[in-house]
Amino acid sequence: MSGLVKSASRRSDHYNKKLDGDVWNFRITELKDMMVDQVHGAYGVQFLIESKVKDYLEGIGFYGIQQHHYMNFAQAIWARSRSFTGQTLRLEAEIEADKWLRRGLLATHLIRIATFFGIDLSGWP
Repeated sequence: MSGLVKSASRRSDHYNKKLDGDVWNFRITELKDMMVDQVHGAYGVQFLIESKVKDYLEGIGFYGIQQHHYMNFAQAIWARSRSFTGQTLRLEAEIEADKWLRRGLLATHLIRIATFFGIDLSGWP
């Protein structure tokens, strides 16, 4: 058998060692400052996205519990924008918009929110 293929027991042993509390504690302690900096930056972006969606919805007289769902749509698009660009991002946004459309959100608002990320969904649905 090739040296590149690990047996199930070897994989399990390696996984078990990775789950050691001392190992996790050391890694988290060493990376904590960087992790806090990264999450601080992400929370800032999250605040801006949620504010933009809320301002848009309230600007057109749209209040209520469904605002939260539109913010969730925006967060999902933001997550995809961190992994994809261009046509792939637009297609991923369509998939997400389809999901929220089926949940009762309005296409007009989904299309508008997508523009916050530079995505043109005007040809959708």
